[in-house]
This record gives sequence, structure tokens and C-alpha cells, in this order.
Amino acid sequence: MHAPRLDQTLAGAHRVFLDTSTCIAYHSSVESVHPLARHLFGRIADPEDPLTGYLSVLAATELLIRPIRAGGADLTFMHTFLRAFPHLNVLPVDLDVALQAANIRALARLPIPDAIAVASALLSGCEAVVSNDRDWQGRLRVHFPQFRWVYLAELIEP
Repeated sequence: MHAPRLDQTLAGAHRVFLDTSTCIAYHSSVESVHPLARHLFGRIADPEDPLTGYLSVLAATELLIRPIRAGGADLTFMHTFLRAFPHLNVLPVDLDVALQAANIRALARLPIPDAIAVASALLSGCEAVVSNDRDWQGRLRVHFPQFRWVYLAELIEP
């Protein structure tokens, strides 16, 4: 299990921003990083662990598309996950996030969804960003070194 590497990378962090790919890995047992994502979400849910998870409303939107198409139990499951998972906060986009995202877009020329995600992470005081998208975190790491960037697949590579 590679959980000790993840825990070491997140040592001392209390606020972690999760991108869509991390949530997908948590919900999909066929993902190679599923055990790591399960461990991470287990820590977030644990009332004894100080780690709290944050998720952009854009990620929540992405997570709801397939369940809405499928309907029924899939939609109920994802809706419950997003609303009731312990210590997981879905961050709204308000004018403060819009202003920060516009600054990020203007200066770093990032796509608006990435700018909104980073603005959300910044304004919520996250110390780490966890992703399973090499390109996503690779594009952003150079612009935002104040975050610990965690690429899940990298933790399981030899």
C-alpha cells in the first residue's frame, strides 16, 4: 500500500483541495489509484484526523453529469456523497472567487475552469492540491508553488 507516501506528502496539512479526477478515483475501483483515493477520503471522513477536503463546485458539476444521465440510484448516491460526506466542503463560486479567477486567468492565462479551481483553493486556505490528472497539476504547479501538489499516480509509480 502506498498510503504512507501519501500521508508523508500531506504531513501537517489540514486543508486539501481535491480535483474531479481524485473523486472519480475514489468512486471507481478500476482506477489504479483507487486505494490511495479511498485512504485519502477515509482520512477526510475520520473525525480524529484534522484533514478537511475541499472541492470546487465545478468538480461537483462534473461528478453529477453521468449520474444525471443514468438517473435513479446513481444520482441519489452522488448527490448524497456531495452533500453529506463528512468533512468534505463543496466551495461555491461567488464574486470573490470570480475576481480571483479573473486575476489568475489574466496573469497565468489558464483556462477559466482551472482558474476557478485554483481561486477556490486559494480562498479556502488549502495547503495541498490532490489530483490524478498529470496534465492538470503539471500546468498549475509552476504558477502556484505555494501549494503542495500531489499527483496520486506518481505515488504508486516505482
